[in-house]
Amino acid sequence: MKNSLGDIVIRLFIILFSMSLVSAEDFTYKFTLDKENPYVKEPVIMTLDLVQTNHDKVMLFKFTPRQSKDYEFHRLDIKEEDAYHAAKVHYTYLIYPLRSGDINITFDLIEMVTTDEKVAFSFSGDRDNVRGLNKTDIPINLPPLKLKVKALPKGTLLVGDFALSHTIKKHEAKAHEPLSFTVTVKGKGYPPILNSIIPDKGNYTIFKEKPVVKSVKSQKGTINTVTYPIALSAKQSFELDPVKIKAFDPQREKSYELTIPGQDFAISQPDLTTLVDQIDSPRPIHTDWSRLVTLLGYIVVFIAGFLTAKSVQWRPKMVPGTIENDLAEKIKSIDDPKELLALLMATDVKRYKAVIEKLESSLYGKKKISLSSIKKELLQENIIDANQMEENR
Repeated sequence: MKNSLGDIVIRLFIILFSMSLVSAEDFTYKFTLDKENPYVKEPVIMTLDLVQTNHDKVMLFKFTPRQSKDYEFHRLDIKEEDAYHAAKVHYTYLIYPLRSGDINITFDLIEMVTTDEKVAFSFSGDRDNVRGLNKTDIPINLPPLKLKVKALPKGTLLVGDFALSHTIKKHEAKAHEPLSFTVTVKGKGYPPILNSIIPDKGNYTIFKEKPVVKSVKSQKGTINTVTYPIALSAKQSFELDPVKIKAFDPQREKSYELTIPGQDFAISQPDLTTLVDQIDSPRPIHTDWSRLVTLLGYIVVFIAGFLTAKSVQWRPKMVPGTIENDLAEKIKSIDDPKELLALLMATDVKRYKAVIEKLESSLYGKKKISLSSIKKELLQENIIDANQMEENR
């Protein structure tokens, strides 16, 4: 029994070892990192080059870093050379380490092997009836990349080169009247998203909405514009203490502060004499129908306005001059699926993840999807997003 189990283990080891040798002879790989000793949340650019060396096969690759709480990754680009039996693929990723210390970046790579006959068979139907590609998937073990991540100075909230601006429409209001307050953080670095900008420890009430985040990722890092809509209200005059946000620029290895100066707000109290009814004994038997008619008129106007607003909301429209409209025009003009894939990856990988996976599956897998259907799906999604932006305004 023990000998039989031992033989099975040995045979399995030999098979796996043989597969790794075959895979090693099929292609070469090369990783590069632009830095190996970054700070926490400092951008790291990683590239991978895969080059087919066994020209007797038709070869495809599927690669991605593994998800981890230690780092965050975004694919920026993928370039392929579809030479005959000589595939070459170049991947570019943006990686943010999320903690200090030693971090291992691990990967999933699948080598997909097939033959010319199987490729020809899979495309022997018409464009709407493409057969699935018969291939062999071979998982490849790649060694992890190691990062030695430096800790940030104590109290650091933002990492990058940022500037802060704020807008307060007025400093005077009536009791419990909302005071609009907008804070905007712009610059290059890890997205500057904070749970709170204004401390909730004064004799006022804070009303917050989710920050509006606009981020564009590239090989130079991430360019951000984050806007925090805030409103304050109070029943009496109050002071808002200065706000200081500690930031760190890893390029200059220097800490700095983003500040909001202290503010004084004057809150006026209502005239109590106007709130007291001066008539102690109104005539009890008199019925004033004019007030009821006026109230019914208000109700009718309210219902009409509500229905009108809903009808406008239901009508889809594209907001001119927005990023979504410009993106829609680009999508309409593209006739090459690889060009569309590059556009979506350069715009927002997370947002268009599902469509990107469909394109990759269509280009390099066995599930073929028409380019027109993918473009139609993208255009419908952009119309919805544009309407939401218009409603927020």
